Amino acid sequence: MKYISFMEYCLEDVDKILEKEKPYMEETRKFPEKYAKSLFPEHGMSGEAKAFEVIEATPEQLINEVIFWMPEVKFKFVPIFESSKVTEAYLKSK
Repeated sequence: MKYISFMEYCLEDVDKILEKEKPYMEETRKFPEKYAKSLFPEHGMSGEAKAFEVIEATPEQLINEVIFWMPEVKFKFVPIFESSKVTEAYLKSK
């Protein structure tokens, strides 16, 4: 399933987050199926300690993401669907 992954963090934790970046990249190279697949890379939101990314993931991969980055990063995952598939399902339901 595809999601928009919203991330929020405290500015005081930026150094801790950056320290986790290299081990995370190594972990995802070794075990690519353990974590979410990025479809649209992480982008920061101007003036805020927030970011978002479009990902494809299973529930287990979402859990692994949260566990790896906690407690410094808080996540919200919003499922997204292709509009054409939503339209198709709607028309079939009539």
